[in-house]
Amino acid sequence: MSKLEDYEWMLQYLKMLDSTNVKILEGLGKHGPRNILALAKSIGLSPKTVAFRMKKLMKEGFLQIRTNLDYSSLGLMKAVLIAESKPGQKKKLQQAIINLDYWTYMTRCYGKYDGYYTIFAFPAEYKKEMEEYLDKAAQLKTFSRYIFYRTTNFTEVAPNFDWFDFQSKSWNFEWKRWIDEVQNASEKLPRKLMESKTYSIRVDETDLLILKELEKDGTTKFTKLAKVVNITPQGVRYRYHKHVVGRSLLTDYEVATLPYPLPTSDMCGFLIDFENEEKLAKFANSLQNKPFIFSYGKVIGQHSLVVHAYIPKTEFSKLIDSMNRLTEKKLTTGFLYVTFDTASFRRQTISYEFFKENKWTYNYKKKLERLEDITRK
Repeated sequence: MSKLEDYEWMLQYLKMLDSTNVKILEGLGKHGPRNILALAKSIGLSPKTVAFRMKKLMKEGFLQIRTNLDYSSLGLMKAVLIAESKPGQKKKLQQAIINLDYWTYMTRCYGKYDGYYTIFAFPAEYKKEMEEYLDKAAQLKTFSRYIFYRTTNFTEVAPNFDWFDFQSKSWNFEWKRWIDEVQNASEKLPRKLMESKTYSIRVDETDLLILKELEKDGTTKFTKLAKVVNITPQGVRYRYHKHVVGRSLLTDYEVATLPYPLPTSDMCGFLIDFENEEKLAKFANSLQNKPFIFSYGKVIGQHSLVVHAYIPKTEFSKLIDSMNRLTEKKLTTGFLYVTFDTASFRRQTISYEFFKENKWTYNYKKKLERLEDITRK
């Protein structure tokens, strides 16, 4: 956006941020978009008012609602890859990552690693092949170095306006208060960060088609879903309640609303290490209502968190200072971060096209052949 467009966006956004819309945005994070009655009751508004305002926010581009999936119930494992490209080889690195398939988010990143940041949801039974592919790519010098971590599902942080001053229409970032909260938070690991013991497939191809549409838009009506999966709306309703909800295939909703303009903000990914699970839990429990956190997940087999943050540029240095302060207090053992290039951001749904006869396919030999072709170019 130009500076003028940025200014106009901010004026519209601040006008939208009244107490009623804020109640709706916060309530959506707890109840989701499909139970308007419960949402309306929880915030003391009529269902008609809630539905009207939600529709207006989405139409004006201030709100998107996407469904987050329990990947372990689909036989999929989450993972994060941060790969650094060799000078002049960014396109080659990108092609090597895309060749892996099963990625859900990808963006250029800068900082400690100058390359690509990618999130995957890949078949758990092929984790060995995934790791071998990355080792092979490194041997072929497709990228200079990388880190790869398998993670739990990511926990979304619902919109929260505790730090927003409605009178001055401005955010007040209370960094000292946050540090104190980390120190005093519960040492009990949140249930959503507990590592899955199994990755059994609890869906069929029709279920996956419904889920991938809900990943795009969590408010999609059953009549529209019926046309996509080629069954009746009644059949979609049955599958949604008995399969999707009944088998707990959803974890939460991504209530996507940017609290500050993109051109004047930074989006970044952190990898944060801890001495033990208790200190990791304290940190994680402090994030659940923070306006500068999008999502976070635990690294499997380690006392580490992957955290996605979004913050005004004027506050970024204070965030880093606060992270260093937490390390000084021995609440973390260290951290690294990369900044995302939001203009290069790419997103796609679960790779349903590779699900055949109730199992995931993975042509490892073909991927290696393609990787060598990419390297030779």
